[in-house]
Amino acid sequence: MAGESFRLKLGSVGPGHSKNRNVQVEAGRLTWHGVCQVHKLNTESDFRMSDQGNAMTSVQEFKSGWRVLLVAAMGVTCGITAVPIYTIGAFVGPLEDAYGWSRGAIQSATVFAYLTLVFAGPAAGYLTDHYGPRRVALWSVFGISIAVGSASVLASTLWGLYLAYALIGILGAGTSPVVWTRAVSSWFVKKRGLAFGITLMGTGLFATVGPVYVTFMIGEFGWRGGYLALAFVPIVFVLPLVYFWFFEREGEDQTQTQSPESAENSDAGMDLNSALSTSGFWIIGLSFLLFSTGISGFIASYIPMLTDQGLTRGEAASMAGSIGISVLLGRLVMGILLDHFRASFLSAGIMLLPALGCFLWGTGVAGSSGALMAAIFIGLAGGAEFDLVAYMTSRYFGLRHYGKLYGILFSSVIAGAAIGPLMFGFGYDMTGSYDTVLLTVTGLFLVGSVSQLFLGAYPKSFLVKE
Repeated sequence: MAGESFRLKLGSVGPGHSKNRNVQVEAGRLTWHGVCQVHKLNTESDFRMSDQGNAMTSVQEFKSGWRVLLVAAMGVTCGITAVPIYTIGAFVGPLEDAYGWSRGAIQSATVFAYLTLVFAGPAAGYLTDHYGPRRVALWSVFGISIAVGSASVLASTLWGLYLAYALIGILGAGTSPVVWTRAVSSWFVKKRGLAFGITLMGTGLFATVGPVYVTFMIGEFGWRGGYLALAFVPIVFVLPLVYFWFFEREGEDQTQTQSPESAENSDAGMDLNSALSTSGFWIIGLSFLLFSTGISGFIASYIPMLTDQGLTRGEAASMAGSIGISVLLGRLVMGILLDHFRASFLSAGIMLLPALGCFLWGTGVAGSSGALMAAIFIGLAGGAEFDLVAYMTSRYFGLRHYGKLYGILFSSVIAGAAIGPLMFGFGYDMTGSYDTVLLTVTGLFLVGSVSQLFLGAYPKSFLVKE
């Protein structure tokens, strides 16, 4: 507040820090007097060197960090953000046939996964900041496999199904992007946007092959076999990679591929209280809550929506692969664009696509092609979603408390992932179609998109109230 007294303390000597001195900081229309902790944040202009230096630095980042990038991408592929949401549609039909449960009741299982993750996600961020991403990932990759496998036994009752998915949210919290992107951030500065895009392409990869794989396994071994087959994937494909290759870069090594002027110190950034006091933090959280609600609800309901139009489950699962391909494309393209354009403008633009897709399918304007068009647009937006949140956290608030801050913002995305399938499932139960829900989420996308325009430029320094 204007006139409020602060103690100003400039961080210890090092890249991005200055010695203690009395300063006057202006933030918007307010003038702050006193002493606060200010960490310098390197902006893109700080990174500009000669073309030769730029190329060498970018190449060196990938040369030294490719193993961590690969492990992170595989971790996201088989992690909490991909496994529940992209496979629940494959289990809806078999469980509906076996027990007569409604679609809304079955799809509510993902609500339990993501509501528990709303609380477990920030905890995973806290543990990552204090114990490092490798330890958290090792335990959680094993944990999510156990939790998914438990569904093969527990899901014989509806509340048992909910319990299994709640365990997925708790034990799998350490497989969220909060953990993977923390390690990636330590290896990549100049090409962080692209590195995030590659890391988070994992959800697109799983969205492409996951529904087909699970549908095939259910057809061969029943729904219990489908859960067991799904449980083996993280242990077989991710756990060994995490053990051998997944390490965070040591602080003193982070400047080896960058000039001192361009190195981003992991101590630079806002603390939790400072970040929570900014309007930008809440704009990001609330807008991505709206985005996630529409995206996750659509994805979880896509296979049932297609079977309602006369497709077989196998055909619907194959068509759902179009979402996965779009997610892959959205991840990669957004990662590239983030290194060149402001994230808030990119976010506002990309989220207009699912609004258009849901409107065209919900109104029937696009005819038979509406389902495919909506899937592609949803996939592109879903692919960009986690890129944007991770990148915005690192650029607007820094890396000092990245795990905690991203954990909280990630929880807003996960809350939307819990609400969306519930909205679609019970919307269908009440109206007998998905048209009303599709038009409702069209409005959510538009509101979230406009709100992104109120985010300002990236800060050039971090003001930390003590």
